[in-house]
Amino acid sequence: MVNITNTKLDAFALLDMLPVGVVVHGPDTRILHANKKALAVLRMTADQARGKETMDFQWQIVDTYRQPLALEQFPVSQVLATGEPVQGQLLGVSDSSSAEITWLTVNAVAERDGQGAVARVVVTFTENTYERADIPFKDIVDSAQDIVIVTEAQPFNEPGPRIIYVNAAFTQLTGFTPQEVIGKTPRILQREDADPVVLKRISAGLALGQPVREIIYNYAKEGRGYWLDMHIFPLKNTQGEVAYFAAIERDVTVQKNLEHELRHFAFHDALTHLPNRRLLLERLKHSLVLAKRSANHIAVLFIDLDKFKHLNDTHGHDAGDLLLAEVATRLSSRVRESDVAARLGGDEFVVLLDGLGTDLAHAEQHVQTVVDKIQAALEEAYVLGDIVYHGSASIGVKLISGGGDHDPDQILKDADEAMYFVKKNSS
Repeated sequence: MVNITNTKLDAFALLDMLPVGVVVHGPDTRILHANKKALAVLRMTADQARGKETMDFQWQIVDTYRQPLALEQFPVSQVLATGEPVQGQLLGVSDSSSAEITWLTVNAVAERDGQGAVARVVVTFTENTYERADIPFKDIVDSAQDIVIVTEAQPFNEPGPRIIYVNAAFTQLTGFTPQEVIGKTPRILQREDADPVVLKRISAGLALGQPVREIIYNYAKEGRGYWLDMHIFPLKNTQGEVAYFAAIERDVTVQKNLEHELRHFAFHDALTHLPNRRLLLERLKHSLVLAKRSANHIAVLFIDLDKFKHLNDTHGHDAGDLLLAEVATRLSSRVRESDVAARLGGDEFVVLLDGLGTDLAHAEQHVQTVVDKIQAALEEAYVLGDIVYHGSASIGVKLISGGGDHDPDQILKDADEAMYFVKKNSS
């Protein structure tokens, strides 16, 4: 007669010799046996393991995102629910004695009785620490020069998802410590001047669970503004649901300021900082389009400084540069904010008067008032270093009636000719 009990003991002894972990569960998930390798990996004794249910585990099972595994995702639960084997599931195990995670490749299969019911579930696993080493990602991220922020995925709408992690680079840039921002929304870094178009694109992308990359303007704790090249991407759990958003951000303030300066110099005069010919023509084109729609009048004043060459020849170019800078200041202060004062080059300036209304007489009166104000301003004494200079200017006017088609370059030529007519007849 065969001794059934001894046969089982021999089988269990054989399991203890295997280099892989083996845990045998009953149909109620209770542990019937765990071999020596399994006990070592799970950091338990045989007495602690025997009879434990899946829900009673003193260790924590995590997914590849290091998040606690849902009960239905346990290999035992999957086999009992579907009857199908589980193959190659990657899981991490830790317990209260250590935060270190042991990574396992897990397989599970059902053993059935004579009636086809599940009698046992055998779970086997091998350590996968070499492939999935417990790399100190937090230390790496904390030491990174780029800013890293991790938020919850919900609530998506106001007040927004809560911050759960920021690295040292975040604190260095913003001045906010982790304690000051964790639990709050990243929107505390924004103000009313945030670009609504950029914010809308970010919201739309994240709502779809898609990565988003944008340039955004934020504010530090002390109120200093800075530009960020921001890459946000979703982090999903084992069910494929977006659980978190991670943002990797790089401070690009220096680059953005340089771009702004280059753009400024491309459209502005380097000496006076007034718009140059290129920007003036763009503004004039825009004004002509609006004037055609509304039938408003606009005017171009072409200004040439009298005897500017004599000043340069007598007192040098430094004095001439001081005069040009002062003329620019006086012009800007004598026109409306909606008007444009520009320098074409040399001692030639242009003022574009926009939106003068549809009444011709009113437009002419407004233009004459501005011409008188500019003429008086440019005739006031100038203090140019150690000299006092008295100057004047010749001003030509081109008044454009709204509602028609006009060529911007021709308008400037007409205003220039009007200026020469004034200069010729005043000399």
